[in-house]
Amino acid sequence: MTQSGASRSGAHQLLLAVYAVFTLSAGARSAVQLATKAGDAPVAYSLSLLAAVTYALGWVGIRRASQGRTRFASWMLWVELTGVLGVGTLSLLQRDWFPDASVWSDYGLDYGLVPAVLPVAGLFWLRTRDADRVGTGTVTAFRVIAFAEALSWLGLLTGMFFKYAVDAGEQGVHVFGPIHGTVFLTYVVVALLTWRSQRWSLPTVFVALASSVPPFCTVVFEEWARRTGRLEPGGR
Repeated sequence: MTQSGASRSGAHQLLLAVYAVFTLSAGARSAVQLATKAGDAPVAYSLSLLAAVTYALGWVGIRRASQGRTRFASWMLWVELTGVLGVGTLSLLQRDWFPDASVWSDYGLDYGLVPAVLPVAGLFWLRTRDADRVGTGTVTAFRVIAFAEALSWLGLLTGMFFKYAVDAGEQGVHVFGPIHGTVFLTYVVVALLTWRSQRWSLPTVFVALASSVPPFCTVVFEEWARRTGRLEPGGR
């Protein structure tokens, strides 16, 4: 396929569509909120406007990356991920700053946590464009996110213990619930990318995805996949 053809097809078209939707939705939402009720939640509404600008620049970056110029996209995706994680954490620690939700508050919970997954998916799409890095980079990412998914389960279960067994409030669940949801969705994306790069069989990717449901099973799958050569170049 020629470079011109590659720029008009592929996974980046889906990314461009999602970024366009989020640019319009976040921009329109924040513009109306700032124009009609800015005093109600100025921090949240301003951060929503910032998110819209970030999505617009992300769209430009992905468009450029599809033509072989990846540096700007890489910078913007990291900025976006930092923003989602920073605002998401701030919204949990400073609830009074967010009487109304921003796009990135609670890690994008109002948008189905898509804002947390989107920059991760974009970064891995960038990596898949470099044939020399796709195998090792994706395998490393899978190992990291498999461990992170297990840790998020530990946090969520701890929060549930304090909520239901000790009756110490639901703050732990409130904090770790969105974190676990974000890490879970990220794990699914990374598992699918690893399936592609490692050429796993369908049963293998099914087990990889299913292991994200019971607590701590992602680390069990990762260890099994490592021992059986499925996380090495040419894995099955």
